[in-house]
Amino acid sequence: MGRDVTMRAVAERAGVSTKTVSNVVNGTGAFSPETERRVRAAIDELGYRINLFARGLRSRRTDTIALSLPNLYQPFYAELAEQLIRAPEAQGLKVVLETTRGDAGRERAVLTGSRRELVDGVIYLPGALPPGDCMALPIAQPTVVVGEQPEEAAARGVDCVSIPNEDGAHAAVAHLLGQGRRRIAAIGERADGPAGAQRLRGYRRALEEAGVPFDPSLVIAVDNPDQWASGVGAATRLLRTRARFDALFCCTDVMAIGALSALERSGVAVPDDIALAGFDDIEAAQYASPSLTTVDPHAGALARTALSLLRARLGEDRSRTAPGQQASAGFTLRIRKSSTTSPPTH
Repeated sequence: MGRDVTMRAVAERAGVSTKTVSNVVNGTGAFSPETERRVRAAIDELGYRINLFARGLRSRRTDTIALSLPNLYQPFYAELAEQLIRAPEAQGLKVVLETTRGDAGRERAVLTGSRRELVDGVIYLPGALPPGDCMALPIAQPTVVVGEQPEEAAARGVDCVSIPNEDGAHAAVAHLLGQGRRRIAAIGERADGPAGAQRLRGYRRALEEAGVPFDPSLVIAVDNPDQWASGVGAATRLLRTRARFDALFCCTDVMAIGALSALERSGVAVPDDIALAGFDDIEAAQYASPSLTTVDPHAGALARTALSLLRARLGEDRSRTAPGQQASAGFTLRIRKSSTTSPPTH
């Protein structure tokens, strides 16, 4: 029955004009709460169905956004997606997930409009494209970059929500140093990775500030920091070199938990022999044994901030040509049992 019911029929049942019904359905114009109640009651009673496709053609809006992620097997990305979909700022929006699988071509397609007719805007987490390459593209739609602020983003009208990769890593390594550790190893992605390079800079800066010489033999680079096996393999390689180290910083929690498995299988006690810290504060970090010290980049605040920026860009608050804005959700160092034998501070 619903397909045959017209907006005129709803208007007649509610005792209002078709224009008022349209205003209520689309959330536009002015109408009283009582009028809205009558219209929605008529819609429910008659089984009227809104033609979203036709409405999109008229308004040139789909009320749909794309969330572009490198993958969904990394728990941090999956948790961020869930936070974004559930955020109050997402109400009324449909979210389409686009996994780029670490492929630069897929990321270019997302930014240059492969879904241009299907979505109104994009929230993009870089995985393969360097920042300069990203900003050199003809970005087709309102876009929010999460994780870093590429150069020229402001001039290109691209909004950014930065993850404090360097400062967060610096805080984690400074904490390990504060526990009296001096031979601190690190596992991270290769230098061309967008987040890993920044986190390794934070690691080196903390060492330098503490007067601890940087030892390249204590740094292991991996191809995919989002896989548990990368942490297992890198920690195993470290142990086989017989290099002496009393702490380990991993650029993702996934690698840290993988490394924890390898260390324990080798008879290395955490934290007594080696203190351990990660980055991302995925849910599994709390339930690892011992629980994992990590940097919490506030995924919920990241999601809400990115959505707020994108909504402002899509609405009338900000022009498509307005300069890009930068925001940050900050971070919190979550000190747990993997890095200290004393009670956690928080």
